[in-house]
Amino acid sequence: MEREQELLAAKFDHHAQEEGKILAQYRVLAEKLGDSSAGLLVSHILTEEEMHHLLLSTMAKWLREIRTRQERAVPEGANRAELLRMTRELKQHERETINACRSLKAELSGGDGDLLGTLLDAMVLDSEKHHRMLMAVEKLTEI
Repeated sequence: MEREQELLAAKFDHHAQEEGKILAQYRVLAEKLGDSSAGLLVSHILTEEEMHHLLLSTMAKWLREIRTRQERAVPEGANRAELLRMTRELKQHERETINACRSLKAELSGGDGDLLGTLLDAMVLDSEKHHRMLMAVEKLTEI
């Protein structure tokens, strides 16, 4: 099991290194585009790519460390009922954000509609991702 975890951690590290190379390209493109509409979109992508890089590195580190600590889904002594309540409230917020962004997009028109619509679509995707992560938190908390 330890060997498999180390191999998986090494793969995450490799992907993080590849993301690092891509980050450099995104930074150059963002600089060249400046504060234009296209630059705004690329800057947003750059921010998310930085998060991907961090997430991959964090997952590799986590895989290496779980051998040295007892894994718990939530901290010992935590109030699971309170954690579940908070998680469910946040899930509801994400659903509301998705609906609000879709509603705002429907109201767009004109030249800025493409740019703003694209950004609203990105927010919907992010909120859907957050909702999915909160569902995992909910399952871990219910155990």
